[in-house]
Amino acid sequence: MVKLVEVDVRGMLGRFDHRVEFPADQEFVILYGPNGIGKTKLLELIFSTFKAKFIEVDSIPFRSAEFTFSDGARLTLARLGQQSFLDDGESLDLQVSLETADGGKTHWKKSDGERPTGSVGRMLRTVEMRAPVSRISVDEWHDLEQDDILSGNEVIERYASLFSEHPFRLPEKITDFLGGVGVHLIETQRLLREGAVRGRSGRPARQTRNTVEVFSEHYAELLAETLAQNSRISQERDRMFPRKLLDAGTAPKQATESSIRARYAEQNRLRARLADISILDQTSTDLPLPRRELTDWERLVLWTYLDDSDVKLKGFQDLLTRVELFRDIVKSRFQFKQLHLGRDGFQLTGDLGNSLPVTSLSSGEQHELVLAYDLLFNVKSGSLVLIDEPEISLHVAWQQEFMNDIARIASAASLRFMVATHSPQIIHKWWSRSQSLAPGMGGTE
Repeated sequence: MVKLVEVDVRGMLGRFDHRVEFPADQEFVILYGPNGIGKTKLLELIFSTFKAKFIEVDSIPFRSAEFTFSDGARLTLARLGQQSFLDDGESLDLQVSLETADGGKTHWKKSDGERPTGSVGRMLRTVEMRAPVSRISVDEWHDLEQDDILSGNEVIERYASLFSEHPFRLPEKITDFLGGVGVHLIETQRLLREGAVRGRSGRPARQTRNTVEVFSEHYAELLAETLAQNSRISQERDRMFPRKLLDAGTAPKQATESSIRARYAEQNRLRARLADISILDQTSTDLPLPRRELTDWERLVLWTYLDDSDVKLKGFQDLLTRVELFRDIVKSRFQFKQLHLGRDGFQLTGDLGNSLPVTSLSSGEQHELVLAYDLLFNVKSGSLVLIDEPEISLHVAWQQEFMNDIARIASAASLRFMVATHSPQIIHKWWSRSQSLAPGMGGTE
């Protein structure tokens, strides 16, 4: 996956120029600056561009943007006209250009398709006739298949394939390139998630659920899927076990007494770690090997068993790494309570052993849990993660540890981060990884 190494945006909010360098060998970069210079809009522009949400891109006030990648590719967005964004909110023609690493060039501009003026309403009427959606308010739509609530623009993006003409139907070379750039946006408000429910009238309506509860259910489902997959692997290995013994006949040369005992002990330690986070039962650790010298047939059986166990346990390794890091981060933040992860999701106990609802966590504790879980379990490896104002609801001491946690998560989950903040406590010791978005005036040309 290619890495974003530079962003150069001109005329953000009609007046500011922002250039961000992000070396490919660095896991994160921190952006800081005063209110009102477009830090949040910059993250939204990056996210909407790489998600190919060009209806959203078109609504962001900027004049031009250039994205440079680790392989030398370059993606450029530009407004065509004398102004980057008109006072009445109507944007000028948008042009997108891609120059790939092999020198290939692709250009597209919005006016190549249907002009957007008046087209959104027509497209929404088309959606209502052809797609599984139902309007529930002026700009709210209920997706009947995915059971969530969307804005009009989100409906158009989700069901763009229904339209023969679309103001933002980009060439496949550009959309394919963007599809290879993973991106994830974590916004300021993270504690509530919106969904669709039936009201008393039977009509769908918005419902907000606590994100901690949503993620608790997600973890239970994730663990169930992992265990089911491991069960299938185990059954296959067990079925083939007798045949492998018969085919081998004798123990291989590498199946020495010392290597068998070392592998056996290592696997038992791994099982104990898995049992500690409820992935395996506490009784899953094997019995100790006999103290006497092993016979040849015992070495054959044990070596074959250890090979199979390596395969069975490998399927848990990635989940184990993420769960242990998640638990360590959460444990370092919670006071007088402890979080347990099990097959029913999250369970919370007080320091006296009493059970507590997960919603009893403070807003700061919930933010820490939600953010860490989202990064470790919901974001695709290799993605660029954009985080806006992580300091919200965090104690000063927690803010100082935030980027340390990000560095650990980046390593465990193979992620890169762009963090926008107002807080010097978030930056803390990482000033060498920080860049100021000073209010340099870009004008409108």
